[in-house]
Amino acid sequence: MQPTPFIPEDPLERFAQIESFAVPPRKWWRDGMIQRLSCMGLVTARGEPEEIASRFEHTADELKRSAGWFGALNSSVRFAVAATLVRREQSAGSFAVELDRVQRMMREERLPRGGMREVVAILLLSGAQQDKETPRSSVEHLGGFFRAMKSRKRMLTGVDDYPACVLLCRTDVEAEAILDRVDGLYDGLRKAGFWRGNALQTASHFLYFCPLEDELAAARFADLFGEFKRAGLRMNQRDYALVATLAFLDETPERIVECVLDHRRELLAHTGARGKEEGFRLAVMTAFQELAAHGEQSTWAADTSRLLGVVDLIAAQQAAAVIAATSASAGAAASS
Repeated sequence: MQPTPFIPEDPLERFAQIESFAVPPRKWWRDGMIQRLSCMGLVTARGEPEEIASRFEHTADELKRSAGWFGALNSSVRFAVAATLVRREQSAGSFAVELDRVQRMMREERLPRGGMREVVAILLLSGAQQDKETPRSSVEHLGGFFRAMKSRKRMLTGVDDYPACVLLCRTDVEAEAILDRVDGLYDGLRKAGFWRGNALQTASHFLYFCPLEDELAAARFADLFGEFKRAGLRMNQRDYALVATLAFLDETPERIVECVLDHRRELLAHTGARGKEEGFRLAVMTAFQELAAHGEQSTWAADTSRLLGVVDLIAAQQAAAVIAATSASAGAAASS
């Protein structure tokens, strides 16, 4: 049985305390961003900040040792996984075994390999099992749902959607009925002027769980996005999942944006966070917790948004490394 989450009185202060122990001050900038965003998953872990940070470091190290040279957990995604395991009070070893077991079932189900997104999906799957093994029926359900989604949006749907598929599979609603609503949300957001693509599809997956009716949920998403732009933020597709998470809050868009911007100022002033983008990502999570959206479905959305945020940062880091290496090779060839 997973432990009851700890609900801090001041999520921002709690994060700052844990981050001060968990992220070395001289950590390379991009790795520091990944660890800080991962640490957001520790805010509701039980224990003292220093002890939580120690468990986080130990769990991340154990995950890396279990991964081998080429395993997905050898990458920085292990920090996001470690934070979730610490909060669940689950060992790295037990998750590594479960990861390997579920990956084998996914290959038997003929699901394509999904790299870091697959790891996140399995982490979410295991979290629904209350410390029991993920049954084959859950993997078969995931496979059927993924294929149903891909049959509707073949060019748009891919392994990036595994985590959202896991969330949507947690309901007892038939796949076609779920996808009818998701497609309606996606089309409504497109008509409102938002850019088509994977990011908007993920936002529509999150908004499926919003307690508002679908048209109102889409309108709330648009209101929040517009309010951030009016406040002077440069919003883009990378922010869609974060804004969809905030749509669960029972507050006015003005109050939500005010809280996020207040938190961003505090985070940039009193933690290792650097830059407006990192500050915004972190502030959305602490503001979400402060404004008390503690329902089960909203928590699923927030956790998934945080995990996908880490994956996106790692992917951006890897892309930058490839570009830098390519440029260096081209420069060397030109000078030879």
